[in-house]
Amino acid sequence: MERDVVTVTGTQGDEPSSASSRVLIVMEHGVLSRYQLPATGTIRIGRAEDSDVVLRGAAASRGHALLHIGPTLALEDLGSLNGTLLRGTRLAAGERTAIKIGEPMHIGSTILVAQYAPRQGAVPLAASSTGQQRELDPSIVVRDPVMLSVYDVLHRVAPSTIGILILGETGVGKEVVAATVHRLSGARSKGPFVCINCAALNASIFESEVFGHQQGSFTGAVKSKLGLLETADKGTVFLDEVGELPWSVQAKLLRVIETREITRVGGLKPQAIDVRFVAATNRDLRAEIQAGSFREDLFFRLNGVSVRIPPLRERPAEIELLVHTFLSSMAAGLVGKPPTVSAAAMQLLTQYPWPGNIRELKNAIECAVLLSTGSGSIEPMHLPLEMLPNHPSTTAGPRSSTPAPRSATRPAALTWPAASDEREQPERDRIIAALAAFSGNQTRAAEFLEMPRRTLVSKLTAYGLPRPRKSSPTED
Repeated sequence: MERDVVTVTGTQGDEPSSASSRVLIVMEHGVLSRYQLPATGTIRIGRAEDSDVVLRGAAASRGHALLHIGPTLALEDLGSLNGTLLRGTRLAAGERTAIKIGEPMHIGSTILVAQYAPRQGAVPLAASSTGQQRELDPSIVVRDPVMLSVYDVLHRVAPSTIGILILGETGVGKEVVAATVHRLSGARSKGPFVCINCAALNASIFESEVFGHQQGSFTGAVKSKLGLLETADKGTVFLDEVGELPWSVQAKLLRVIETREITRVGGLKPQAIDVRFVAATNRDLRAEIQAGSFREDLFFRLNGVSVRIPPLRERPAEIELLVHTFLSSMAAGLVGKPPTVSAAAMQLLTQYPWPGNIRELKNAIECAVLLSTGSGSIEPMHLPLEMLPNHPSTTAGPRSSTPAPRSATRPAALTWPAASDEREQPERDRIIAALAAFSGNQTRAAEFLEMPRRTLVSKLTAYGLPRPRKSSPTED
């Protein structure tokens, strides 16, 4: 089966099974490549076209590094211009350094990881990688054993039409998983992928938006309108937050799933649709059934196969790869090279429980990138205060020593770096923090800082700060 997302069968420290071999996974510019490694030998990594593993990143030298393969693996930098990072340290040129399975190696923004994986599906080293690359969503990092089993299930069931119910907390990446199901669904993957946010549709507009309506069927229906289900014909419908569906529309949705027919509001004749339903929720639907707020028959229709996405706190081994993947995806919008992450900051990132899961991690990295402008490295002081050990905000609640002006309410995520008294903060740091908190909105940041916007722009120039772009929303 052709796979869009790499699925490995072991984690750091695992021994290979008789059906497994070692592969090298390369993540570069949002694209993933996977190479079969020989049992023994040496492979060359670099930008030169005759390299065994050809890199496209500007930070890679033509002959950048060697990977020595035997019972153990060792990495050797060939005196590259920009260096090779392992465990946060630049390797000395010409020295072999042992690496572990699952341990990330960094060449600029490119991440390389050796893993145990099935022999089937890996790319031979001598082959051109251009036809083998797959787009990799920044939220897809498959390393934890539980996540490996999740993606194994997805690969098995995606080509069928069985309903899939995705369970998990807010921010764990349920929509990413649903999109993966669509990409793996064979011929259906060429059709549309339509996301319906059930929490955003109340009962009065659900039928019109989802089923469509005929001209004149109600006041304001000046022309006929396709429903979302019609637009998804031959594709996949993702019912996000399906536990929020109003009771009054659950029976209507159930009938559509059972008959694969819809009738527009004001219409007289049903029409067939060919769609595959994938649903997701952060609620306990069995408890909702007991409470009388969710239909049991609809639950059984949606729950052909259920997969639980574990929260990020249960898969900390993936945090470092996620951090570097986010930094790589942000590189295009930054002036200069993306910052590195210090060992102390990475330790805090991997130890924090992340109640907001991947969404919270991505937002924290975006904020840290802004706060670290000019320093070249993300340090603990650039991370949210609640992540710092023994900080007063973790026990005494949010600080309120300086009330925010009425024109710009201080968001809960706004934290000043380092010092506990806002008046002690250097003006430059306060400006960076305000911009980060208001997602780069200079007008709101200026209002909060109680200065004219023109003054804020002048100070950005004076302090050598770029005028940041707004942060992009994170997928659930």
